[in-house]
Amino acid sequence: MTTSLPNNRPRREMKVLAMGLPRTGSASIAEALRILGYDGVYHGINALSSPADWTILSRACDATFPNLPTYTGKPFTKEDWEELYGPYEATTDVAAVFGRHLFEAYPDTKVILVIRDFDAWFRSIDEGVLSSLWGPMATVSVNVIGPILGSVAGPASRKMMLGLFRAQSVEECRRNAREAYDRHHRELREAVPEGQLLEYRMGEGWEPLCEFLGKPVPDTEFPWVNEAAALKKVVMDRVKSNATAALKKVAPWVVGAGAVAAGTWTWLKRT
Repeated sequence: MTTSLPNNRPRREMKVLAMGLPRTGSASIAEALRILGYDGVYHGINALSSPADWTILSRACDATFPNLPTYTGKPFTKEDWEELYGPYEATTDVAAVFGRHLFEAYPDTKVILVIRDFDAWFRSIDEGVLSSLWGPMATVSVNVIGPILGSVAGPASRKMMLGLFRAQSVEECRRNAREAYDRHHRELREAVPEGQLLEYRMGEGWEPLCEFLGKPVPDTEFPWVNEAAALKKVVMDRVKSNATAALKKVAPWVVGAGAVAAGTWTWLKRT
């Protein structure tokens, strides 16, 4: 910690990139890293309460994924990433979407690649992420509530999935799943030097993780976080909050329009 960020949060040195794909136990890994003493561990759940984070992630998608119609081709530098990760020593979950591109910005970090069997992983990400992001509630949020509130969370989330799967639609995400899964692991194995990469499977416990990170084994059980349940609760709370905020924002216009309509109808009846 040597400098401060513009919002007065302390700037920290990124030390660990946990690059297991979303739905490979990233919330449990995040909690494990906190227990091991890392000062600031970023998980995608952080972004749900930080609108500014979604703007940064949206820009990162535009800079990273040529398949997106918003692709700029402008490199996303370490300085750009520091707007998001400056206060953190470790990151998980959404970091994996950017894979080797993020490692290129932080080439001195240690990388944890959590491996989950493809079939189990795909079922989880399809049911918990893809179906949610392109479901009816998400469509209302993206097309109606988001624009009212000026939020880019929904579009940015969709961009990340389309970018990860190199797809133009959710159906193509599903068709490309196996190729995206294999590419993610292959690119990180090729990009990260020997000694900086740990391939880890949930259930292996503290020992391989602590040996890799040079940390003593804690006198506590390895954490298990029900990521699906935690994320669902946070998302539902956020949806309800956003819907309420959107209604409050448009209520004066609705009331005003109703008053005008009522007045016009009364005048028409009289005349």
